[in-house]
Amino acid sequence: MKKQFFTALGFVAFGTFFSACQKEDKPDLVIPTSYTSESYDANITVEKALRSQLTSFANYMKVGDNVANKLVSDSLDYYFSENGATTLKSKTATYYSNLIENTWMNTLVNSSQNSYNPADGATATNGGVFVNRLLDKGGKEIMQEVEKGMYAATLYNHIVALSQGAITQETIDRMICIYGAHPNFPNTNTAANTTTPDTYIALYTARRDKNDGTGLYTKIKQQFLKLQAAVKAGADYDKEKNQALSEVKLLIEKAIMATVVNYTTGAKADLSVAFPTDAKKVGALHALSECVGFIHGFKAIPASQRRITDAQIEDLLDNLLAPIGEDATMYKFVTDSENQLSKIDAVQNSIKSIYGFSSAEMTDFGKNWISEQGR
Repeated sequence: MKKQFFTALGFVAFGTFFSACQKEDKPDLVIPTSYTSESYDANITVEKALRSQLTSFANYMKVGDNVANKLVSDSLDYYFSENGATTLKSKTATYYSNLIENTWMNTLVNSSQNSYNPADGATATNGGVFVNRLLDKGGKEIMQEVEKGMYAATLYNHIVALSQGAITQETIDRMICIYGAHPNFPNTNTAANTTTPDTYIALYTARRDKNDGTGLYTKIKQQFLKLQAAVKAGADYDKEKNQALSEVKLLIEKAIMATVVNYTTGAKADLSVAFPTDAKKVGALHALSECVGFIHGFKAIPASQRRITDAQIEDLLDNLLAPIGEDATMYKFVTDSENQLSKIDAVQNSIKSIYGFSSAEMTDFGKNWISEQGR
């Protein structure tokens, strides 16, 4: 009996070993050089609608940039939570949708049709229009905190949600669309060069990519190709599938933060001149407010789905003079540039450390490579 037992046990062990060897000896995943999907247009109806709705929401908020116009709460509510069969609110993480509805919409309405000057920011009781931007009383452009924050809290959040279920060809198509790209991956939004221009996150990623085959846009494309190949290859390639999913999400996060580097670089340059014009002042506050949105939106994402931590987000926003849950004092970047601009350096140094960007990459992020290369 003992002999039979050990023989049977040996057979089971050999079978397990043989099965493991089979898995280890599986062919390498073959990754194509282009992405194809015959049903792409049919698969992305929800995502195309969401992109269009975000544009409409942003365009309505921009109406407040003219001091003659008064924003209306009902209209803001409509564009965010009622427009479309699948609304922006339904795809926005609760943390951010609550801020939009319960805090920022009121600020937009109350600030509109007023005038504002950052020179009076220390004593301002309400926001208003400075040059051609609607700012709150602290000099923060709320519209940008809403819209750019939704790049993470809505668009990236949708990718995260899709990644939690079964991954099919349709799932990948939807991810590519809500990212803002197309299966052609043109790496540009220039109409003369493509009929499928990049938009939203993909556009900002393209601007940070030197088009040399090593940039963030190219890497995201490669991971989508790997993801598609792994899904087509079946369950034996689940490891590769999961790796690609993780890389897509991390690279998108990096691309958004690379744009923070770009905008903070431009804002610091505009405010570092001896006598910045009002146009440069408002341009800098606009750019820094976009950065606030890009960063703050990630606070809405589960910690397991992002590299940046809550503490790091809070630190970055503190340095941008836009602390969470407190009044912004971003006007100080204009009124006290000598003492405040070093905080922009702190923001960039933190981002470099968090994401492991090289000094060369940080320098490159300061440019719009679509414009630089005329592509």
